[in-house]
Amino acid sequence: MKEVIILYGGNSDEYKISELTANSIYEHIDREKFSAVLIDLNDFKIDKIDRNSIIFIAIHGAGGEDGEIQKILTEEEIAFTGSDQKSCKNCWNKIRSKKILLDNQLPTPEYIVAGKDKKIKADNIFLNHKDGFFVKPNCNGSSLGISKVRNKESLQDAINIASNFSEEILIERAYNHSEYTVSILNGKALEPLKILPDPDRGFYDYEAKYKSEETKKIDIDDQDLKEELKDIAVKAFSSHGCRVWGRVDFVSDGNNLGILEINTVPGFTEKSLFPLSAKKSGINYQELITIIIEGSIKDR
Repeated sequence: MKEVIILYGGNSDEYKISELTANSIYEHIDREKFSAVLIDLNDFKIDKIDRNSIIFIAIHGAGGEDGEIQKILTEEEIAFTGSDQKSCKNCWNKIRSKKILLDNQLPTPEYIVAGKDKKIKADNIFLNHKDGFFVKPNCNGSSLGISKVRNKESLQDAINIASNFSEEILIERAYNHSEYTVSILNGKALEPLKILPDPDRGFYDYEAKYKSEETKKIDIDDQDLKEELKDIAVKAFSSHGCRVWGRVDFVSDGNNLGILEINTVPGFTEKSLFPLSAKKSGINYQELITIIIEGSIKDR
């Protein structure tokens, strides 16, 4: 029986979300196929690991999505779920990811780069978009440190917030019409979902993702839109070199789609977007865990 080590936690800002993901996997994993153990990254001793086991990476944020643990496991020739070091680094760094998308003629909202000590000229034409813009840490997850800014006067405060999480800051044009997400499993797109954030939150931030009861995930009726989302998502996933499983998030301004980011270790509780998309595609939660593990073993 294959041992699955569910690795979670570490020192990430997303520790609690990682813990929820890990406990959910541990509770639902198929015990007829796998034995399972939970290990916090802080307690992880690689010399104690059975080289025939596989690591299910359930670390969200730094340490899990930035390629660090993937690098260590690759060097030690220990199998793990999902994407490799390079593709994780490509996705984790939002500026690098945007460059990859643009190099592959894939849509993403316009942006400029800032920093806590890098002044943005007040007359910058980019800052005149009527829909406003988002200020984001270049490297972080779960929408931590993100602010929506509607005027130039609020810009510096938003940059200061984002700089608590990352030295480089992304200022990105807001697409305010719709938000979508497409989950990728073994190279194929699952059922896309439309996200309706809690109206009190304004966008799909940390609170809307994990705490709000008002955030809704609904089916998309427009078949042409669904196919377009799926096609772009698969291309984006492939362009970054991603493997086995992940999620591509989109926004729309009513006329154009834009890729926000690619998640290599997306939220994975039963209520998370990826399992929900899988369920709508006919794959239950336990089956999904098995497919990711077996797909990752085969991919190595």
